[in-house]
Amino acid sequence: MPGNAAQVKVLEELRAQFTVTTAMLQAISEAMLGSMERGLAAPATGQEEDAPKGAMPMLPSCIYTHPTGDEVGEAVTLELTGEFVKVYLVHLQGQEKVEIKQKKFHLDAAIHRSSLQQLLDTLASMVDQFLSSVGRNHQGPVLPLGFVVSFPLIQDSIHRASVAHWSKSFNLSGFEGKNIAEILQIACQRLKLPIKVVAVVNNATASLLANDYRRKNTLVSCAISTGTNAAYWETTSCIQKKLQGQGDETIINTEWSTFGESCAGVLPVTMYDNRLNRHSEHHGKNVYEKMVSGRYLGELVRWILVELLDRRLLFDGEYTTELNTPYAFDTSYIAQIASDVSPQLDITGHILEDVMGLSSSTLTTRKMVKVVCELVCQRAARLVAAGIATVINKRVPDLAAASERVTVSIEGSVYDSLPSFPRRLHEGLRRLFGTDLVSRIDIKVTKDDNGIGGAIAAIMAQQT
Repeated sequence: MPGNAAQVKVLEELRAQFTVTTAMLQAISEAMLGSMERGLAAPATGQEEDAPKGAMPMLPSCIYTHPTGDEVGEAVTLELTGEFVKVYLVHLQGQEKVEIKQKKFHLDAAIHRSSLQQLLDTLASMVDQFLSSVGRNHQGPVLPLGFVVSFPLIQDSIHRASVAHWSKSFNLSGFEGKNIAEILQIACQRLKLPIKVVAVVNNATASLLANDYRRKNTLVSCAISTGTNAAYWETTSCIQKKLQGQGDETIINTEWSTFGESCAGVLPVTMYDNRLNRHSEHHGKNVYEKMVSGRYLGELVRWILVELLDRRLLFDGEYTTELNTPYAFDTSYIAQIASDVSPQLDITGHILEDVMGLSSSTLTTRKMVKVVCELVCQRAARLVAAGIATVINKRVPDLAAASERVTVSIEGSVYDSLPSFPRRLHEGLRRLFGTDLVSRIDIKVTKDDNGIGGAIAAIMAQQT
């Protein structure tokens, strides 16, 4: 450990607080399983007051058929996540082949706090700009559109959906019970766009569809990006919610980001997590997400650094505007610091001095900051491993006797950019399943799956 006796002591204290042991992983997974089962029995309203205490939302997608891989046709996907919006033109060519054109748009922060109508009008305008950029004029053939949304959806059909509640930086008015497909369609019609909104799906559901299209029998897809979520194929006989369709299986959007809201003592919450939570827009909500996702990991590191600064254990007591600014320490900085192997940790020094405004930083300081980043990332990876293991155990309780290997799809900037995250996640799975059984789990890393999945949903929706 770097530093003097007091600095070494505080780093050891942090290591103890952020270490997730095997026994803790098992307890978290067991609690998550109970939360999932309670959610499957609760009404599919997405509202906390309608669910048993500690229940995950477990929202049905109204999709009951696996993609075959032979779907063909063109479709537009509109993907709403957080700060950015993506629009795709996807050509499914059958035999699992896909061609994609896409464009990324920045969504102004003011729109995050406007109304549902303003948001959807803005998204329709982005679709208009995208179609012009790919040479599709207003007189062309009507294209089906799949709307992919990174928020919990209440659905009785793949064609209709309302947002249960907003999270991350969104705080919109006028959304309760409103069919976002219908409002988006009207916004597109005002712009005379050759678009028909035929499907609305959650982003985790879209990713699962895309992986099923290219790799048969993908069980679960999880995203670890700005937020986190997972969707998986569940047998309908295990679902006590009222379902609107028929089939042996359906995709369930777990909304596992909400786990921990009513399970005090299960997750290893520290005082730094509590400070982040209290100062977040949706305080008390999405506890699990705030411990693992890209929007919050950098902020969690910032709170730790500020605490060490207050105790005069870092930066020689030098405060900066940047260090005191919420969310100024971006999660991308963690990735750069974790990747820094230069003898003097020059990249880390650049971030601390040129980005965070410190006048100087010693090698000891840089090493301490790197340790903090690594501890936060290690905990996040192990907590995600607990979530994945829970879904596998829910569907495949005897993995050793299963006739097929289990395929898990993972996508998102946290998994892609944090250098040790995949290794640490796999280590978490090994701790839960053991060396032999973990070899029966295939982890597939994916990109642009939400765009492909939205298009698949649109093509499939035209057949229902």
